[in-house]
Amino acid sequence: MKIHHISNLAANATVNQHFYTDILGLRLVKNTVNQENFKIRHLFYGDYEGTPGTVITFFVFPYLGHRTDGNHYIGGMTLAIPAGSIGWWQQWLTNQQVPVVLQNNQLVFTDPDEMTIVLTQTDDVLPPKRQVPDNNIPGEYQLTGILGTNWAGPNIDPTKDFFQQFIDTSTDNQSKVTLSDGQFIQLIQSDKNVRSRFGRGSIDHLALQVTNETELFDFWQQAVDQGWQVEMYRDRTWFKSIYLRDPSDNRLELATTSPGFTIDEPLASLGEKLTLPQWLEPKRSEIEIALSKQK
Repeated sequence: MKIHHISNLAANATVNQHFYTDILGLRLVKNTVNQENFKIRHLFYGDYEGTPGTVITFFVFPYLGHRTDGNHYIGGMTLAIPAGSIGWWQQWLTNQQVPVVLQNNQLVFTDPDEMTIVLTQTDDVLPPKRQVPDNNIPGEYQLTGILGTNWAGPNIDPTKDFFQQFIDTSTDNQSKVTLSDGQFIQLIQSDKNVRSRFGRGSIDHLALQVTNETELFDFWQQAVDQGWQVEMYRDRTWFKSIYLRDPSDNRLELATTSPGFTIDEPLASLGEKLTLPQWLEPKRSEIEIALSKQK
């Protein structure tokens, strides 16, 4: 399986958008709201087309407090950059006043909400049609996608079993769940005896790709048959999803790769206006007023 997207929490939409578009060079491909709480902004970034695997999303909560990464959490993102671009990225981030450290041939820094980001070189380069134009990042150096994240819990053995049984993937001797195309989920045993609390820079969930709705419902039935905690099914307009919890109480989503972000906006103008699912359109005025009061 491959990663579809990763969803995080942020405190300020303007600051967040500046960092992920102007500094990291991603494109805002969908400007919408949290469908469970429509007064919360939801921003989607990705390559020019919003290709699954490149998409990073943020729920924006003004006045969001500090997070506590306690006995279970999903933490940090490892993103892929093309081979040979690490020197350029180190200089670029330094020029943008982003403190960055070179460790083990990787670049490590944090976003404005103190979420750790690691840039790792791979052999992939975005094809021209997926490169974001006019973003100050040379096309041959642009981010190519999400490689992985850390997945912490009080006992990683049940989580290993969860991933092995549910998505039929192996875990290496470093407790790394191996996905397709070099992607991974790094399992970490938390030694903290405190409850986790969402805050700035928290990761709400990781989503993995499925091909279509038939495969999605096959996984739903498999989760039920295997006794996993299934939360819900949702039609998000741009993809359909199921959500469930692993034994550590972290949230995993499975999401279809279609129909994609151009189902309700032209490719050329993705993210330029507030887009709502059809069932929320009657509340547009109320939503726009609520969002106008936020940063």
